[in-house]
Amino acid sequence: MKIFIPELNKTFTNKAELFKELKANESKLIAIKKAAIYESKSKGQFAPFELMKDAVSQKGQPFPMKSTAVYPIINTINYYDSHGDVHRPGIWSKSVNEQDGKLFYVMDHELKTTSIIAWPSDVKPMVKVVSWAFLGKNYAGPTEALVYEIEMDKIVHEQAKQIIEQKRPIQNSVRMQYVKLRLGINSNDKEYAENKLYFDSVYPDIVNKEAVDEAGYLWGIEEAKIIKEGSMVLFGSNDATPITYPESVDDNSDNPDPATANQVDYAKLVKHNFFNY
Repeated sequence: MKIFIPELNKTFTNKAELFKELKANESKLIAIKKAAIYESKSKGQFAPFELMKDAVSQKGQPFPMKSTAVYPIINTINYYDSHGDVHRPGIWSKSVNEQDGKLFYVMDHELKTTSIIAWPSDVKPMVKVVSWAFLGKNYAGPTEALVYEIEMDKIVHEQAKQIIEQKRPIQNSVRMQYVKLRLGINSNDKEYAENKLYFDSVYPDIVNKEAVDEAGYLWGIEEAKIIKEGSMVLFGSNDATPITYPESVDDNSDNPDPATANQVDYAKLVKHNFFNY
């Protein structure tokens, strides 16, 4: 077993040593993680998402989508990433309210005039519950997504406009800073009792449990700030961050039938290149 802890710049070969060092440096590590500004694309995943081979072949949408807009999925939760982080429900709720009207949509996290895809006045951030199936992923149940709503005629970057119009396979990423986080440790030793309780409260929601089983610990990110922008990127922190289009759902209904909400039209997902092969 080899587990690298980037904040400590150290590799551990057994969990006893790893847990001891994590606990001894818990406050220090929390301070370091809270001070950093992350681009989620740099926090890669341990394993790729699988294609949704058995997606429900029915129309449906998890929330009303305007026919004149596009909806980049900027971030999703409950996935254990390569920094040991798990974004938790409600992570973006406070920041979305505070940053509405202040967030750019840009190319590759570049805050330059030549990289702007949409200006803050034309970017509506929101948090929506969607199924993994809606994102084309082979996981049961829902995730919470940070979503941008952008009218197509407000896209000012010509290359980005072509990517969207041609429905190229593309992903998204968020620039963020952590506000509230906790350490979970999967050990029954007395000194980790509080960390074990937290680990057990988060673990059932994680969709890639094999990764956290191997590591034995997690950082639950309970709240984070969106810092200035969300980006169109070739590869995000996970590939469940596509641009979603109203054409992929039933445009005749602004209020989808609850029986089909969050279901996905697999044929149209393939047509619209939501998957990376």
